[in-house]
Amino acid sequence: MSPVLDTVKEWINPNWGRARTVPPMDTGLRPNLRLDGATELLPAGEYEPDDVVATAAGLVFSSGNDVYSVRGGEVTRLASLGSPVTALTARDEQVVAAVEGRGLVSVSESGETEDLCTDAPVTTCVTALATDGSALLATVGSANVAEWSRALVTGDRSGLLVRVHGAQAEVVSEHLAWPSGVGVADGEVLLSLSLDHRVEARSAPGKRGRVLSSNLPVYPGRVHVRDDGWWFAAPYIRNRVTELLLDEPALLAEMTEKISPGEWFLPRLRAGDPFTDTMQMGQLRVLGVVKSWAPARSCGLVFRMDPTGRVAESAHARVDSPRHGVTGLTVHNGHVVAAARGGRNLLRLEDA
Repeated sequence: MSPVLDTVKEWINPNWGRARTVPPMDTGLRPNLRLDGATELLPAGEYEPDDVVATAAGLVFSSGNDVYSVRGGEVTRLASLGSPVTALTARDEQVVAAVEGRGLVSVSESGETEDLCTDAPVTTCVTALATDGSALLATVGSANVAEWSRALVTGDRSGLLVRVHGAQAEVVSEHLAWPSGVGVADGEVLLSLSLDHRVEARSAPGKRGRVLSSNLPVYPGRVHVRDDGWWFAAPYIRNRVTELLLDEPALLAEMTEKISPGEWFLPRLRAGDPFTDTMQMGQLRVLGVVKSWAPARSCGLVFRMDPTGRVAESAHARVDSPRHGVTGLTVHNGHVVAAARGGRNLLRLEDA
């Protein structure tokens, strides 16, 4: 429908308006300080953990092109894979890594590597991995663009769900809105659809799943399946300024054409305070001072969803905390461990 007709309809009856809204952080998503109180497991600022898994020997995480282990408080590099490691999953005694431009690679406890699958669907933009019996499941954020931010502004819907048997990759679902997390629970495949702000459960490949939770106030990410529910990472938070931009195609096109991607007003893993940020847009910054009511550009958040799709609990960091941009998580020795890529550390929740 044309913008003119949308405007006329909203003028006649405001309830017919199609403006995007961001739901509040309430019930299980109420803000708290649990992430701020978490224990740091890595030396400050030395790594940028993107994903983390638990094995019998300890924790394994990815940072840049490398895979590391954490055992007894010591960090050891297991393997350097030559390209960015975009996702991890544990299988038997090994870890499977998605390597950009290469495919799926197994990494043993001793650091030995072996190519598992180099088929085209899993060689680029893999966002998450999970085991499903003897097979692997992989989500591909987009078949067209490499960056989450560009997929957001272009409305990209070319994401994939891929099942890997041995060395063969089979695309089982297409046209997904940047799928960013996958897990298996009770015979169903859990899927985080980041750009749809939705979590689905699919019982059969290729079919639309039942919606567990929709219109989340965050962009859901990777998932860890546990008996009492499913823990999700929330790398990015929604805000009203970004939603306004997404509702105005002309303004969005002008922004992407004239402004460098690093300065787009979109959610980030860590916000920082660059002097080049817009000073007066929506009174976010006045005379160089960021106002207290300015919408958050980044967040630190993980949350647990019960089998009914209700958010049962969450762990937050303050809006001005450095512990933002959680991109992966796992459970180790009864504690949730979050990979805060924005905060450049692994965080262990002592109360979960």
